[in-house]
Amino acid sequence: MNLPTEGASRLEGKPPKVSIIVTAYNRGACLSSTLDSLLSQTFGDFELLLCDDVSADETEAVGRDYAARDSRVVYHRNVRNLGMPGNLNEGIRRCKGTFIANLHDGDTFEPDLINKWKRALEQYPTAAFVFNQYRALKKGGETAAVHSESLPPVFPGDQLLEEIFFRRWLFDSPVWGTVMARKTAYLGAGLFDPRFGCVADIDMWMRLAENHAVAYIQEPLIRLAPRETVPGNFVIPTNLVRRIYWESRLRHYRGRTLRLAAEVGRHAAYSLASRTYFGACSLKAAALKALRP
Repeated sequence: MNLPTEGASRLEGKPPKVSIIVTAYNRGACLSSTLDSLLSQTFGDFELLLCDDVSADETEAVGRDYAARDSRVVYHRNVRNLGMPGNLNEGIRRCKGTFIANLHDGDTFEPDLINKWKRALEQYPTAAFVFNQYRALKKGGETAAVHSESLPPVFPGDQLLEEIFFRRWLFDSPVWGTVMARKTAYLGAGLFDPRFGCVADIDMWMRLAENHAVAYIQEPLIRLAPRETVPGNFVIPTNLVRRIYWESRLRHYRGRTLRLAAEVGRHAAYSLASRTYFGACSLKAAALKALRP
């Protein structure tokens, strides 16, 4: 295991500047690759909280093994299953760092991810969080796609909402669930809303963008394993995602009557279009299944 390469706050009894929270649930088979890619980061002066949401597989054994081998790792197992927002909120309350990287079991990371995220937030003090491109992998490890946005290194949160979020007729989020944010920003926003379950992160990014700038790194620093090797723990509740967008529109355009009316119409049109699209996809999938021998 690599020792910290910048500073030694944990050895001096000082709180680390960076906390990493890995939320884990029933992906013990791929957890080691996630932890190994974090413990070999070029910036190593961090604490790593592994928050286990009462997994029924080998997650606990893996987590306790890593905690025994590396003093930066802290394994925590919830008393009961809290769901994604509750599990992440538990980690945020426990972490000591100024910057919090929230990451998922199953993903792997470029060696300079934490260093580049940290430097972005240091360079842009008005930014509440930083995110980056994502590299989706095929089963054999080849690149399937790189998901990116045309964004500068730092920009107003209004731009993220008005030019990107509110123009997504499929209600897909440009920011995925893995970012580094300031702990003060999380606490000021009131943490992740349990009403929205596994998509509560989308609500958080939109709330943070209301009052802060956002940083972006034009590099695919996170590798997303294919579903064949890292099965999903949930189904995206599209009704909740639309609700998040609806609340964000109302909040963002409050007091601008004409613009709000236009956005209400846009939301209604996008909702109809997305329902039609996903309905057609479901019918196509059912038809193909029925045609299989």
